[in-house]
Amino acid sequence: MKKGILLLHGWLGLVAGLVFIVVGSTGALMAFEPQILRLLNPGVLTLDDNRSPVLSPAALYAAVSQTSPDRPIQALTVSGRADRPSQVTFVKVGNAKGESVLVHPSTGAVLPEVRGEETFELIEGLHRRLLLDDVGKAVTGVSAIILIVMAFSGITLRWLRRPRETRYWLLLRPGLKGRAFYWQLHAVAGTWVFLLLAFSASTGLSWSYDSYKAAIYRALDVELPAKPKAPDVLPPVLPAAEFAARVDAGWSVFSAQVPAYDRAVIALKSLKDGEVKVEYYDADLAHDREKHELLVAADGSVAKHLRFEQRPQGEQLTAAWKMLHTGQYWGWSGQLMLLFSSLALPAFAIIGAYLFVTGRRRRA
Repeated sequence: MKKGILLLHGWLGLVAGLVFIVVGSTGALMAFEPQILRLLNPGVLTLDDNRSPVLSPAALYAAVSQTSPDRPIQALTVSGRADRPSQVTFVKVGNAKGESVLVHPSTGAVLPEVRGEETFELIEGLHRRLLLDDVGKAVTGVSAIILIVMAFSGITLRWLRRPRETRYWLLLRPGLKGRAFYWQLHAVAGTWVFLLLAFSASTGLSWSYDSYKAAIYRALDVELPAKPKAPDVLPPVLPAAEFAARVDAGWSVFSAQVPAYDRAVIALKSLKDGEVKVEYYDADLAHDREKHELLVAADGSVAKHLRFEQRPQGEQLTAAWKMLHTGQYWGWSGQLMLLFSSLALPAFAIIGAYLFVTGRRRRA
């Protein structure tokens, strides 16, 4: 039994080793993407806090409308901090997400493009689909399944090899050299990151297989969201005065209810029948998907105020799925854990291949 598991473990590692190296290296970078981008973009993602008041949605809309009068706006992201930019998203034909630009929160002036953003899009494309679209998604999906099998088979091999010597499960044996040292390093490091690798692979599978993602949503009793539809034509531009008439009263209610926030989003399609819906993030948000919602009715009353933590647990998990995968869900501690486990993956692939090949040579 042990020999069969060892052969399975080794051959699977050889088959998927190159993909492990790519996915592990890119995953390590993705774990700290927000911090890396802020470091690369002083004066854009981080601004000098000049204590000037940030523009209200109406003032921000008016400022942007003056510089881009012919471009219909899809959404405004109003910064709650003078040292972080606001954002304007324009409608873009064929793109449901639109086209976003960062603007100064106190003046509405358009800021330079974010350096490194396109690089991280490339890195994410490598990580999820090896830049090969559907074929790449299939390859990374199979590799994720292989990684789960290897994680559990590796732990099984450790137990079958020396089940009682648990003091060496998490510590290296002293005095080992050469191949014996690499074997022990491979085994001990694998034990440390076993659960993290299995977790990363199982969460990452949702980007390769739609059926797997749908099964997760069913298991968590959450309705699978429909994909947003990209516009075929540009809608008419909403005049700044009309936008202000729609949002000013509702924004005043929001400001009274939520005096401090990191950023607040108003989508123009949500402005209907005099209602104003504001999606906002706390000033001390735990992760980037911790979004709250406040709906102000036409009569100025608060029709709905739903905090992220008030949502069912399943909705919280599915909304923050990418944050779970990258470790950002738990802040710095989670990011560091996913960073180390991601960096360990290329090392496992290289050391494992060395151990497998040299082992077969010794037995030949």
